[in-house]
Amino acid sequence: MKKILLINFCLAILFFGITGCAVKTEEETPEIVRRQAAGVEDELLHIGLIQTGKESGWRDANTNDYLNTFIKERGYDLIYIDGNSSPERQVKAMQDLIQQKVDYIILQPIVETGWEEAVNQANEEGIPVIVADRQIAVDKEKYVAWTGSDFYEEGRKAVDWLETYLIEEGRQKEDLNIVLLEGNKGATATTGRTSGLRDGIKNHSNWNIIASECANFTQGEAQTVMEQILTKVYPSEIDVVIAENDNMMFGAMKAMERKEISFGPEGDIITISFDALGDAFSKMVSGELHASIECNPLLASSVENIIQDLEDGKQIKGKCFYIEENVYDYKNASQHIKERTY
Repeated sequence: MKKILLINFCLAILFFGITGCAVKTEEETPEIVRRQAAGVEDELLHIGLIQTGKESGWRDANTNDYLNTFIKERGYDLIYIDGNSSPERQVKAMQDLIQQKVDYIILQPIVETGWEEAVNQANEEGIPVIVADRQIAVDKEKYVAWTGSDFYEEGRKAVDWLETYLIEEGRQKEDLNIVLLEGNKGATATTGRTSGLRDGIKNHSNWNIIASECANFTQGEAQTVMEQILTKVYPSEIDVVIAENDNMMFGAMKAMERKEISFGPEGDIITISFDALGDAFSKMVSGELHASIECNPLLASSVENIIQDLEDGKQIKGKCFYIEENVYDYKNASQHIKERTY
């Protein structure tokens, strides 16, 4: 019996001596520790993506771009989380990803605020956070980089297009009444586009915003909001409708159609939106939409470049990486509609 006990004791020492090698040491890199801690033996990079939701066609294209880029065949294991338009759900998602010890977190926030604690937790665990699309109100040193659109510049592009159009039509001296449909309050896209639009509009003493309402980037809500505006404002008083994304413009169009109000290049009301979705091109070609300012949803390659640089031990130069975008209108839409991938 003593021999059996002695053998068992020696085996126990041997077992604990071997398993003790899996304990984190100072020499191990954070990436290796996270993979070991998660019990993963493959060589895939484990990426957590926190998305805003499914509020628009732009968002669907943006999501599909990530899903088609971060695939196992290209060396990735992607954990996709739909924020369902809830900032609280997004914060909880980041905490869950930290618990899972993923290698990287891609954050596409609904709103800018409320991220300090969650980002700090990711920093403490050594998990790099890459912010995309909208921004967060957190010290820039606490996340790796941000990539997306210059939303303020998008707003100014819309104003520039309208200025040029009015000059071409000989209408630059006319009084102009504008209806503005805004996106989510607190979202970077809303803040930037609204600021760009308002700064440009106030430079024209004969331009006036007669109604400005939030429609949360959704088509259904925009239709309801536009219907409410039309109960307070006569259609003949509206010269321009600007919607801060294409889907809101589509909703506004339905509301105007119900009131038999003509709009677009062949109608009475100038229509301008943002995103430049495929459906927006169709409406420009058909004479319903004047212009759409591109907001490029294809951000995955930019994010992947950042991740690969980090994997190669390169220093990320800069914090902001803007994506290339253009302006399209009813005059050039037919030339580009076939090349749209979203």
